Amino acid sequence: MALISVLRQQVQGGSVARHERLVRFVAERARNDGDTARWSTRISNGSAGRSISFISSVEGFAAMAAEEAPDAMIRRLFGEADGEALLGAIGEGVVAEASLLMRAREDLGAGVLQLDAPPPLALVTRLRPTPTGVAACEDLIRKVIEAAAKVDEERRYNVAVPVVGELGTYTVAQGVSDPAQLDQQADVPDLLIEAFGEAEGQQIFTDGVAGIQEAQTELSLLREDLSNLP
Repeated sequence: MALISVLRQQVQGGSVARHERLVRFVAERARNDGDTARWSTRISNGSAGRSISFISSVEGFAAMAAEEAPDAMIRRLFGEADGEALLGAIGEGVVAEASLLMRAREDLGAGVLQLDAPPPLALVTRLRPTPTGVAACEDLIRKVIEAAAKVDEERRYNVAVPVVGELGTYTVAQGVSDPAQLDQQADVPDLLIEAFGEAEGQQIFTDGVAGIQEAQTELSLLREDLSNLP
């Protein structure tokens, strides 16, 4: 089972520039050395503020156990002493951190996650269903993806769920190649109505929302300068 590893950090506003400068320093060293450790870095802005996420893929838990941890990679790239000092400097200003392991939910009608060619911009929605609302939440996700295809809208979704960390949440990411696409697309209720008719579309949306206790949406920007992509 392919897994997606996400290390997500919340950084204090006054520390963002320094934090990014240090991460860029690590990424440049990895690229210049031709290092085999691969990751994409995304900057997100949402209701929780600004965050930075480091995303990589692993081919299951056995492969993950053999993977080098990020702090070990930095010590290897810079040496034990300099690496430890760099890790301490990067950690300054980080006010919250979460590690996730996720798997794609292609059964919901989404595409295959392409971590080797991540989109420059993504609209990311995190949904937490109520204890009894899992089926309704999944049906809403499935119907939105179906509706976009039905009306031939240029929306491509990926859906992932955690297997470690923040269990019970759904991450729905819409890859965006051109920001103008977001100006032209309909809101979810209008999309459902356009695809299924007013009565059915409104009912799908109402039933789905009733099964969700928390929803957050953010814009996620790929930062290739902070990444080590293939």
